[in-house]
Amino acid sequence: MSLTRTQSKRLATILAIISKENLPIHLELDATGSGWAEKSGDYLKLTDKGLDEKNRLCALAGLSIKYSFENKTPPEGGDKTEVL
Repeated sequence: MSLTRTQSKRLATILAIISKENLPIHLELDATGSGWAEKSGDYLKLTDKGLDEKNRLCALAGLSIKYSFENKTPPEGGDKTEVL
């Protein structure tokens, strides 16, 4: 299934945030206002809500985009702080 124009723009914005690209101010305000991202220093950081939205849009588009930080899970019975 193809994405709508709005969904395509949203996915492109989220992928740009993950890539730490500079965004136009209106896209930055849209992402932070929607709760997908939060300001972290000079860059935007994707929130859990933003990650869920990325996964939803990728599934709709038939894409499988996973970043290394998404696959890090703590070992069984281990402390979450030990995961590097």
